[in-house]
Amino acid sequence: MARKIKIQPKVVKKAILLLFIVIFITFFTTIIVQSYSKNHVLSQSRTPEVLIPSGDYENFLKLKQGIPADALDNYPLNFAALKRPMLANNIEVLGTTATSAHADGFGPIEITNHLGVKVQAYKTTDEGYATWTIPGVLEAGLYNVYLRYFPLSDGGAPIERALYVNENIDPLDATKTYALQYEDLGNLKFSRYWKNAGPIIQDTTDNDMKPSQKEILNQERTAFVRDATGYVIEPYLIYLEAGDNTLTLKSIRESMAIVAIGIASYQEKITYEQYTTKYRNLGYTDVVALDAPIRIEGEDAIERTSPTLYAIGDRTDPTNVPVDTVKIKLNAIGGNKWTAPGDMITWEVDLTDKPSGLYYISFRAKQNVSRGLFSTRRVYINNVIPFAEANIARFSYSGDFKVVTLGDKDKPYAFFLEGGKKNTISLESTLGEYGVPISQVQGVIDMLNDLYLRIIAVTGLKPDPLINYYLYGENARVERTLETFQEAADILAQVADNIIKISGEKSDKIAILETMEIQLRDMIKKPRSIQERLNSFSKNISSLGTWISDVKQQALTVECLWVSSNIDDLPHANANFFAGTWFGIRGFFRSFFFNYEEIGTIAAVDTGKEIEVWFLTSESTGREQANSISTLISNTFTEQYGINVKLKVVTAGVLLPSTLAGTGPDVAINVANGLPVNYAMRNAIMDVSGFDEFYEVTGICSAKNAEKGLCNPQTNYNVGRINDPNEQYLFFDSAMVPYEYNGGYYALPNTQSFLVMFVRNDIFEARGWTVPETWREVTSLVTELSISNLQFYLPVSASGATSVVNQVFASMLYQKGGTFYRNNNKESNFDTEEAMQAFEEWCKYYTDYSFPLAASFLNRFRTGETPIGIANYELFNTLTVFAPEISNKWSYAPLPGTYNDKNQLINNGAASGSAIVMMKQADDKESAWDFMRWWVSRDTQTSYARELESILGAAARHNTANVLAFKNLPWSREEQNVLLAQWKNSVGVPEIPGGYYTGRNLENAFRKVVNTQANPRETLNEYIALINAEITKKRKEFGLD
Repeated sequence: MARKIKIQPKVVKKAILLLFIVIFITFFTTIIVQSYSKNHVLSQSRTPEVLIPSGDYENFLKLKQGIPADALDNYPLNFAALKRPMLANNIEVLGTTATSAHADGFGPIEITNHLGVKVQAYKTTDEGYATWTIPGVLEAGLYNVYLRYFPLSDGGAPIERALYVNENIDPLDATKTYALQYEDLGNLKFSRYWKNAGPIIQDTTDNDMKPSQKEILNQERTAFVRDATGYVIEPYLIYLEAGDNTLTLKSIRESMAIVAIGIASYQEKITYEQYTTKYRNLGYTDVVALDAPIRIEGEDAIERTSPTLYAIGDRTDPTNVPVDTVKIKLNAIGGNKWTAPGDMITWEVDLTDKPSGLYYISFRAKQNVSRGLFSTRRVYINNVIPFAEANIARFSYSGDFKVVTLGDKDKPYAFFLEGGKKNTISLESTLGEYGVPISQVQGVIDMLNDLYLRIIAVTGLKPDPLINYYLYGENARVERTLETFQEAADILAQVADNIIKISGEKSDKIAILETMEIQLRDMIKKPRSIQERLNSFSKNISSLGTWISDVKQQALTVECLWVSSNIDDLPHANANFFAGTWFGIRGFFRSFFFNYEEIGTIAAVDTGKEIEVWFLTSESTGREQANSISTLISNTFTEQYGINVKLKVVTAGVLLPSTLAGTGPDVAINVANGLPVNYAMRNAIMDVSGFDEFYEVTGICSAKNAEKGLCNPQTNYNVGRINDPNEQYLFFDSAMVPYEYNGGYYALPNTQSFLVMFVRNDIFEARGWTVPETWREVTSLVTELSISNLQFYLPVSASGATSVVNQVFASMLYQKGGTFYRNNNKESNFDTEEAMQAFEEWCKYYTDYSFPLAASFLNRFRTGETPIGIANYELFNTLTVFAPEISNKWSYAPLPGTYNDKNQLINNGAASGSAIVMMKQADDKESAWDFMRWWVSRDTQTSYARELESILGAAARHNTANVLAFKNLPWSREEQNVLLAQWKNSVGVPEIPGGYYTGRNLENAFRKVVNTQANPRETLNEYIALINAEITKKRKEFGLD
């Protein structure tokens, strides 16, 4: 009989404890050992393949290869077989030889460059055509096109042009369209260049302040016509005939002065082996011996192609230079702002006392954004890509810094640098080997989106699972459903395999590719399930769009770079375990004594003047905006006015209790539309209409200014100001309406929003629809949309009653000549015929046409389910980030309008916004007023808007209330014209005592009609009585009656 072994509980506990100790010791030993590793790697560069993504450009090249147009999908592109004639010399013509058409401000211009030399060029603005003749092309074939140009001061966005070849531009017909050799030539970008406006300085809290970015305008640039999306590595090829050819640039956005335009032969880059052989033959056989590596700080970059590439602070490692445990020290550059293809950063290495020769180049950098992927950079030495392998330098994912030396997988590359002078080293963000997979996924998105819209045109958005909609098979009502699924699934499988091959590992980045592939193959096997899975199918298509955004995130943080003769001499990439731990402990305890609420500024000379300014955060604004304000205060306001500013960033809810307690600010920025009048009723806020400059700032002749004889109430100071280049202030009339109370004005406009229509041009063009100009045309379009089971969007409050008036109803009311109130704002005006008609029409869209009460316009606009809708114009910001796959596929349009009895189209729309106010408790009211008018001026608002975009990109475009500042922002001419026209027709909604009951009860009436099919007129009349009762009550409460 076997004997049982009994294990004592104490033994088990000891064994577990021992195991835990062993694991603990092993874990920390590993960490400590790893922390002493140098963490040096090579960039694993290699010779890139010539990769041309599928699409219009590839088809163009296939046609030039000789493949028949009806067989393009049957044959691969053979790049080597393309006819690319060699030129003995580039053929170049001067910019001043241009002819122009439909141009605004085009013509010869003289520019003094950075060397003091006067250069003749041809100025092109943001609208019009400029054409050059390229003479004497000896042989027809494919060539590269390049420009020599100066960027001109404008909105600060990249310069955008379209290139037409041998098209005869009609000077008499501005509406005529012309053929591009391929679509991609319609979206070309040419870089601007920026540098720090000054050195990095410290604020009053000893934090480093980010220097403002200053554009470099006096330096000539050379750029080839190339892919703005980054999918294609090499410059574009265009086809020229033998003899004379014309090249026409159509302006789309921003201004540039063209010194020359030319063509060049396509030339393949030499390999690294050929490069080293070249310099070996010149006598440079060994790497130059240096006493010590030359270190260049990342934040000391001399120029960059985007203002978002500013110096940043990194506190993840104590070996950063400079560094502090809690304070902001700007010690690196790039980060998650350095992602867009074409974005370049340039550093300067001083070799004035060193010999010419071969040197190694290394970067202390990290890519900690895209796990499982690497970031790719193209390397330039003195503005030239030295050899083919320099096109692809990999920076793999790592949570810590690495010292990355440029080289292949086995050895570092030695670069030739000239001695006795300063050399430049540049890194340019590029998609590299990820370009083709991303392009393929974009093609799949377009393919599946088109199929999805064709399916829901048959099934609707909520199909019955029991009905056979004939989505496939012989009698299919939708063409090539299963074939499209098969094609898309095969491409996604290929992309997933390619990503794994490129990255060398399987990561979460291929999960959505596999999910969509599985769903597609499953629907092929079970086609009757298609209608049941449309919702998840649509979501997966959107997820593919997000995948593209994620993989495009080619982020890279550079703390420093080295030029060295021996990479073994370079220091460790990170501090060791003990140094890092001690750094973290000190930071933890110091954080309890550091004021994170206060935003530091630069103190002025002690004049005894100081004000406290609060910036109120919201859903879309926060500390980044406050930091931008701090920079502007330090750079301009404090210097100009000699007034110190104590800036704090707080939540909006803090203002009221602080004001009641007497601890509030002197000035508050970004207060909600209804707050100024609400506080004015309680005597907590200043009436600013009595300050002498009020008329100059607002164009309104207030009663107090009129009494002083400063203005005439009969004049309108706003007339003509929009075209005055010296004018600082201009607001449309709607901007000040919400801030007027009892004859005074209690705020100045900070931001202003208004409604416009958003239209998916690709869907409208494919179906031959026209954009509606009136509400009657909207009703007709809704019928067309419903045939395809698509929708028109009108914004409605998400749920419940709200005090904010619905802007669609307000727009309809104003278009009919109605108003919100009458009798000096003492009672509601909703019982008039104009208001009743507006309310009926508004409700009818939901009762008769089944408009959704709750829907994500952003999502549905992205998928195309709602190809047209009305929203605030700053939805642009969200679309820029959230839906990059539909960029260039949508546009703005004015609000639908109503014809009046004079047959005039009235498309007024309601406006909203935020304000800047002065609290009643402000001690130095003159200084507070100086700050307010400085803040709303054209120069300050322009600088603030550009500063925000330099930090956060186009997604943070500021919806300034200053019209002159708005015109300085990087809108295209077409966008600006539409937005200014609609803005000018916007109407402000007055704020009155008890006015919150207007929005609330209007919403209640609307919900009752839509949910219970109640009579609109009778229902609105019921709620008018409640509105009037509340207005009367509040007027008595505040002693107005």
